[in-house]
Amino acid sequence: MNSLQKGSILTLLKTDEMSSNYTNNYWFSYKDYLDPADDFTDFCCECLEGKHEYIALIENLINKDKTAKIFVQVYGLDNKDKVITADTLIIFSKLSLVEIKQIFNEPKDIFPSDIGEETDFSQPTFMIGDNGELISITELSHEGQCVYYCWWD
Repeated sequence: MNSLQKGSILTLLKTDEMSSNYTNNYWFSYKDYLDPADDFTDFCCECLEGKHEYIALIENLINKDKTAKIFVQVYGLDNKDKVITADTLIIFSKLSLVEIKQIFNEPKDIFPSDIGEETDFSQPTFMIGDNGELISITELSHEGQCVYYCWWD
């Protein structure tokens, strides 16, 4: 994740916290968020040592659906605003829910707590782009794709 993205998400999360407004959702491209060299991001309480396994799962999915787009949904700040945390992947894919579950449940050591289809987009949701800009999720989907969540507890 680059410095523009970091500055943007810190500002957004702090603003939401100060105003007690927790209705916005913020996503990052999985490549930006799961960068193993970036200790600013924590996924599923695994920190740096756990990111490689999740990247491998995502690459397995992308190998089966070259049109898939995978994002990480940020849910907060930790360690006195030094780490942003997440535990959910958001997946845009032409694969069925059964196929998604098969891919993500294959490894016996990091399988998710829940996988399902995302149907509620009533909350404002934005991807943080390379320049720190907010991109509406309506610009991310393609015809024929379903949206799934994959959550680790």
